[in-house]
Amino acid sequence: MNETPPRHAIAEQAVTILMAVVPCGSDTARRILGDTARAAGAGLHETARVVLALGRGGKPATPLGRALTDAMDEARSAAEPATRPYTRLLPDPRTIGELLKRHRGLRRRALAAPEDPAVRVELDDATYTLCVLMGRRNAHTALRSAELLLGAARLGTTVIATAEACAGAPGFSSRTRPAEARAVSEMPPAKARRTAPVVPGAHGVLDPQDGLDGAPRRSNPP
Repeated sequence: MNETPPRHAIAEQAVTILMAVVPCGSDTARRILGDTARAAGAGLHETARVVLALGRGGKPATPLGRALTDAMDEARSAAEPATRPYTRLLPDPRTIGELLKRHRGLRRRALAAPEDPAVRVELDDATYTLCVLMGRRNAHTALRSAELLLGAARLGTTVIATAEACAGAPGFSSRTRPAEARAVSEMPPAKARRTAPVVPGAHGVLDPQDGLDGAPRRSNPP
C-alpha cells in the first residue's frame, strides 16, 4: 500500500539522472522533465524513459531526445537576477576542493544508482551548498565558478570575484548573458608571464560516457 507506483519511481530516477548530468538541483531537474515532455508533446513517463537511456550512456536522436537536450542547455545557461557589481570574500579553495570532490562522487553514484532516494537527497544538498558558497543560484554557473577558483589557487593567482564573473569562459553557452559574471586574476610578479587559469570545458557537464572520475576520456592540458 505504501509502495511507490512504478511510473512515479521511473520519474524520480530520471530526476536523479538529470541532477547528475546537467548538473542541477531536484527542482530544476523536475522542471526540465516537464518542459521536455511539453515541448515534444510526449508523456512524462515516456520522457523519463529517454532520460534513463541517457543515464546509461545512450544518445537519443528522436524529437524527444532533442527537446531534452534543449531543455538541459536552457537550464545550464539560465541567467541569474542582475545585481549591482560588488566584491566579496571567496570561500577557502581547500573547502571548495573537498566539496567538488564530494559533488563529483555523488554524481557518479547518482548515475550508478538513480533508484536510491538517499543519493538524490545527498546530491541535492551538495549542489545547494555549492551554490551558497559560490553565491550563485544556477548550479552549473556555481560549479564553473568553483573550478575557476580552484584553478586560480593551484596557479598561485588571486581571484577577485564580482557580481560579473566567468562570462565568456570556455564551456559557457552563447546564451549566457555577459553581465552575469567576471573574474579578475592578478598574477604575482614571479608568474607574470604565465597564462591565467582556464575553466575546464567538460568538467561541469558530466557525460555518462566519461571516465569514472567525471573527467572526459582524453588528455587534459597541464
